[in-house]
Amino acid sequence: MIRMATIAAVLALAGTVLAQPAITIDVESPVLRPGESTTVTLLAGYGGTDYAVAGLATNLVTSVGSEGWGAATLVAPMAGPGTSAGVASATGWDGIVAGQLNFIGASIYADPTNPIAFWRATYTAPVDAAAPFDVDVSTMTTKYDVYVARDRSTSESRLADLVEGSATIRVIPAPASALVLVAGVLAGRRRR
Repeated sequence: MIRMATIAAVLALAGTVLAQPAITIDVESPVLRPGESTTVTLLAGYGGTDYAVAGLATNLVTSVGSEGWGAATLVAPMAGPGTSAGVASATGWDGIVAGQLNFIGASIYADPTNPIAFWRATYTAPVDAAAPFDVDVSTMTTKYDVYVARDRSTSESRLADLVEGSATIRVIPAPASALVLVAGVLAGRRRR
């Protein structure tokens, strides 16, 4: 049921023109058991009459650092020249640089999808972790540019109006460990 609600929210967001620039964090499965994985996608959106996202630089900040994170990639077409999927760090994932071209002279036009996916990675909950716990995820952006028109190659900053993304992944106990815990409580009661 939670996954269906997440899918519905993303579809609603994708069908709506955003009122202002925003980064959205989509977590495919926001509830995990130890050892399970989910895909996390970052999306960039723009508002007003802008044409497309030009480029951005951001960090993914997590409450677990980069532990459990892997397979980070940029999503086309936001994997243009000079881009980087970033590097794992003590605070999460640093140096994500994504962007696309809008070069009129060569008939190359930016994808105006709003919001547009630009980065994707996998998070795997540790098998030996003491669940339940939350993995808080947010963005910290230092550059956010948009193309203002299809027929112009210049971009403008929208960093001052940007709404940063945030999400939470909840890790819950595995069914077997929950049964062991309940059995232990019941055994303790019987002894009394």
